[in-house]
Amino acid sequence: MSSRTVDKRLAGERGELYVFGELLKRGVISYIPLVKEGVDALVRSAAGAMIEIQVQAAGSAGGKSPRWFQMGHLEPRKNFIIIGVEFEGGDPKCAWIFPSIIFDKYANNPPKGSPRDLDLDSGIRKYGIPLKDVLCGFRDRWELIVDFERFEGLMQSPDDLEDILTMREAEESGDEAISLKDYERGG
Repeated sequence: MSSRTVDKRLAGERGELYVFGELLKRGVISYIPLVKEGVDALVRSAAGAMIEIQVQAAGSAGGKSPRWFQMGHLEPRKNFIIIGVEFEGGDPKCAWIFPSIIFDKYANNPPKGSPRDLDLDSGIRKYGIPLKDVLCGFRDRWELIVDFERFEGLMQSPDDLEDILTMREAEESGDEAISLKDYERGG
């Protein structure tokens, strides 16, 4: 086995352990299958719904960028969450919690058989804005799993979920925002 293969595998394992630790901090227990076939873990929501988790370590399949995630096969469904772990200096920095429908919406569509890429730094831009800024509301948004039932209705409506989480991120960041009236006046 080459050192590159070991590094890729180890990055994936470190990403999974990071995610499982973060979920445990929030009282969520991960059930890990003996054989992984597209799902790294199952978790049970507070109301008993089973949520499938797939963890992707950023750039582990080539190290393109710290926010570049790949999925081999993707069938979007409301109870399937893809968690992209962003690394900095070799250590997990944060997690991007994407319902599979959001990942599917923004990942590229390569030729059949190629992995789906979601590159938040240099991927497809929306309104001329980098995806890391458009999708900032999904960064460390653990409540999508912890409080799954609160968001379950939005899991089939990616635009609404994206808008709600982006507004929450803006509110939580404490950055000053201008009113619509000031915006319309030009300032």
